[in-house]
Amino acid sequence: MSLLIADIGASSSRWTLLNEAGGTVCSNLHGPRIPGFNAAGADPAPMLDALHAWAMEVPALLAADRVQVYGAGCGAPERAARMRDVLATRWPAASIEVGTDLLGAARAVYGEAPGLVLILGTGMNAGFHDGVRPITTIPSLGYIIGDEGSGADIGKQLFRDLYQGRMPEEIQQAVFGGDVPDLQEVVAQVYRGTAPARFLAAPVGRLVPHIEHPYVHGLITTRFRKLCALLTGWFPAGQRQRVAAVGSVANGFHDLLGPCLAEQGMVLTEVMAEPLEGLVRYHGGRSA
Repeated sequence: MSLLIADIGASSSRWTLLNEAGGTVCSNLHGPRIPGFNAAGADPAPMLDALHAWAMEVPALLAADRVQVYGAGCGAPERAARMRDVLATRWPAASIEVGTDLLGAARAVYGEAPGLVLILGTGMNAGFHDGVRPITTIPSLGYIIGDEGSGADIGKQLFRDLYQGRMPEEIQQAVFGGDVPDLQEVVAQVYRGTAPARFLAAPVGRLVPHIEHPYVHGLITTRFRKLCALLTGWFPAGQRQRVAAVGSVANGFHDLLGPCLAEQGMVLTEVMAEPLEGLVRYHGGRSA
């Protein structure tokens, strides 16, 4: 039986199809890009359309017998059911299992070992994995009142600094090409757009080459310290001795994340940009 594994984030999604022996049939880890989908309320059409286009090139994709998905916004039963219903439109005959993105991250970095796992991409999530499932988790509050240290959180501060005159000209040039985005358009995207968190997070990756710049260093460190204070206040000392992190923000700024965690007595043991590679090892090994 073939197994399709997916890590679906708010901005993008990664997919790998394994054959009965656990070998890779196809994967988009290095392309094509497939949009993401947050089951909390986003539109699944861009992801489904991209999957359909990819399946025209790789017909075996839609013939998967089992689909194992780890998705953003799938913590509540009704949201997991929505994700399952969305995927059933492409795989009506398959057995579809939906887990949280946090469970996927934990299995990717720890397998069946315990440890604190941190997701830092467009959004943020964290939980202590006991080897089976995350048993202590931070409530997901979303990009407006939560997601400390995430791309959306950093992006909000980036736009505040831009419009309030605190961003150095050279960083403005590097991030926005020297042209200040129209404020009304930004407000429309943030308050009435279809993917506001993704919009806020979009420019953050352009800061990575400038990580040594005092402004960038200070901005990222400040947001990471907010995150680390949250972790120490939420997780008991015995659960936060070691931390593994996944996601684009964790990977891009790991040189700043590690020291911020260390200030609070935590050790960053592993950083993984894409959890799908670890999930392929986890599921491939179990099915082989």
